[in-house]
Amino acid sequence: MVDVWLPYGKTEICARIPTENLQDNIGVRERTGVENPVNEIRRAIRNPFGLERLADKVKMGNKVAVAMNILDMKMAETVAALLIEEITQSGLKSSDITVIFAYDPFRLGKNEYVAQLKNEISSLGVNVVIHNPLSEDTYVGETDSGIKIHLNRAFVESDIRVVFSVIEPNPYTLYRWGGYEIALGLSNIKTIEGILMLALNFDNISENIHKSIIEVSKKTEDNFSISIVRNMRGEVIRAFAGDMEKTFYEEIKIADAIYKAQAEKRADIVFVSPGGAPFDATIFDSCGCLENALKITKRDGKIVLVAECSEGYGNQEFYRAISRFKNDLSSLEKLLRKRFSIGGFVSYRFLRALKRANIMMVSAVPDYYVSGIQGLKIFRTATEALKYALEETGKKARVSVIPYGNHVILSVKEAE
Repeated sequence: MVDVWLPYGKTEICARIPTENLQDNIGVRERTGVENPVNEIRRAIRNPFGLERLADKVKMGNKVAVAMNILDMKMAETVAALLIEEITQSGLKSSDITVIFAYDPFRLGKNEYVAQLKNEISSLGVNVVIHNPLSEDTYVGETDSGIKIHLNRAFVESDIRVVFSVIEPNPYTLYRWGGYEIALGLSNIKTIEGILMLALNFDNISENIHKSIIEVSKKTEDNFSISIVRNMRGEVIRAFAGDMEKTFYEEIKIADAIYKAQAEKRADIVFVSPGGAPFDATIFDSCGCLENALKITKRDGKIVLVAECSEGYGNQEFYRAISRFKNDLSSLEKLLRKRFSIGGFVSYRFLRALKRANIMMVSAVPDYYVSGIQGLKIFRTATEALKYALEETGKKARVSVIPYGNHVILSVKEAE
């Protein structure tokens, strides 16, 4: 037997897998963080790629907008303080700076935490706003694929635009990065709809959404990007600043080395965890990692989603769509094209996954809570789920494990 540990809420659970059945345990690579992250970020800000230094570019009377999409309070405060240090060298005051906390369609439960962040950042003397995708915006153009781009007015109309991001994988969009922050975080709901609906029925959804994000982000030029690559412990490995496109291609080299992984071949059974808290707080949060699990699961194979989901469904639109449409994807798609919602989009991808694989959950949610989801089985332990999966699939079934399903960029070497 091989004991494989998967994150579950704030703890871990063990799956005891027979040695002859275990095919691979797919994780992320570790990298050591820098000794002084503040100095590393300051170094990047003072030595930008492809753009003039902010201290030299900012002029008296300029209005500066700083977009952020991060829930790490200490990191947000650090970057805000370093930007104030850099920008006020030109004579501007901190009150000339507006920090805009970007929207995140795939982290809808973060609003309360962002309110705390707003209070902390406001104490530095800057203006702080939280972007609302339903608020007033500015039209900036259209992509070749027909996506109409409406962005946050305060951001677009500022003289100096700064985008701060932490680059990390996202199962729907490949990566979160500066372009993600603009295209999904500072846009209105119609632009978000345009980006996501183009990829609604794609198998490899992340690659296609990533391409649309690049298209949209290129429509806003001369943005000063600050981006950070971190390891799984949250330590800063490297910081980059300057032209958004140039910094992205530099930071992606490091991120790919950490997060990219390849399975030799597809498995009969795949155990996957989103990565524990906060990524498995709700079913809405947890089901994104199924996008990665499906890439390495044989057709009609079994996926065991290990997710605590202590807060239930987590999104009312998500819950309503699943309850109403169950396995009727055609009707749900018609509704989304008529009246789009993030919860509806995620529910579509979840129900689509249920049609492509036999999905089980190791979770704290009560059985009755998901009784309306056709084919979804709930187990209390990984041992019970594995026993059932092996009985259904056969004693020679090959098992793969993905402990951090939200944090891996996954592919399979052998075609099915």
